[in-house]
Amino acid sequence: MEKWNGYRLAVKLLPKKGRINHSDFSDEMTKKIEALLRYHRCVGASLCLFDEKKIKECLSFGLARKSGEKAQMDTVYRAASVSKLISAMGVMKLKEEGVIDLDGDAGAFFPVPLRHPKAPDTPITLRMLLSHTAGIHDGERYNLGIGNGMKLSEIMQGDSFTDHLPHAKWEYSNLGAGIGGAVTEAAAGQDFEGLMQERVFLPLGVSATYYPQKVKNVLADAYRILPAQKTPNFDAKKRQNKPLPAQEVNPETHYALAHGNLYISAMELGKLGMALMQPGFLKEESLKEMRKVIAPFGERAHNLSQGIGTFILKEKGISPRPIYGHQGMAYGAVHGLFFDPEKKIGMAFLTSGASEARNGVLADLNFDLMRLLMGGE
Repeated sequence: MEKWNGYRLAVKLLPKKGRINHSDFSDEMTKKIEALLRYHRCVGASLCLFDEKKIKECLSFGLARKSGEKAQMDTVYRAASVSKLISAMGVMKLKEEGVIDLDGDAGAFFPVPLRHPKAPDTPITLRMLLSHTAGIHDGERYNLGIGNGMKLSEIMQGDSFTDHLPHAKWEYSNLGAGIGGAVTEAAAGQDFEGLMQERVFLPLGVSATYYPQKVKNVLADAYRILPAQKTPNFDAKKRQNKPLPAQEVNPETHYALAHGNLYISAMELGKLGMALMQPGFLKEESLKEMRKVIAPFGERAHNLSQGIGTFILKEKGISPRPIYGHQGMAYGAVHGLFFDPEKKIGMAFLTSGASEARNGVLADLNFDLMRLLMGGE
């Protein structure tokens, strides 16, 4: 807590930048949102509010890139860990079709051993992988390997397993969630990008991809505001200039997709939020299964629990009811997709950089936006 209090104080000393580029909100609400974004020193952002039927209001603010491109409603962002919730949508769709089993042995479809060394007779399942209860964590081997394209079989030979047993407790893991996507494509016999396009994005009329090379609109950079950066921490042009990988089943390398590599605009993300808020695209029992508490965050955040790819927030300062969704934080960017299925309201929020201050897990910026846009009771 002392670390973040010091960070908050330092952030307040930074100059306030950014202006509204577009807003469908009332003048009063626009001013409140602008003040909030400036307070959190947001570089640029795109935001939309939605109900169960339509996108209601949208707003864009500041810069997508410091080279001068303004953030707009069709600006595309790397959604970071919000990807986990969207990837889980695809997994649940495949479950409804009978293609995969959430509780079967995920290692049966995998080219490398997928058993915890302390529990060699306990199968690791997709449900565990998508709820951070598989006994897998992001060790030094993973953090090194994800940056240089190391194969999954090499990463799993390192420090990728927890001290505790599978299903014993929650421990957030990008590697575990990424393996979930790789297992899904191996079980379905189709690359993860193709699965998501066919099963989720095309049926819902959503433009999104897991590959930056396929983005047609402006792709935002991401900047860490403290320490201040002149060059982006996430450089969109460099990512887009890399060769597009072959679209084929390859779980050895595709562990880096499902956990954080979704590229999407706030408007398109709002459409996915609408589909998650009510039965239709997914059956009611599938939505209930995603929202069912599997494990609490424990000391990390007493107001949060984990479902299948889903954060479950219980915070009276925002709503007397549970709020569902997922946060994304990477390279200095802060994102969020959150919704209240009972009140029928949700928000999709993507940035090119903002204050990363937080209490536990949830960023101050996401908390303040939810309280402003989804609270009021």
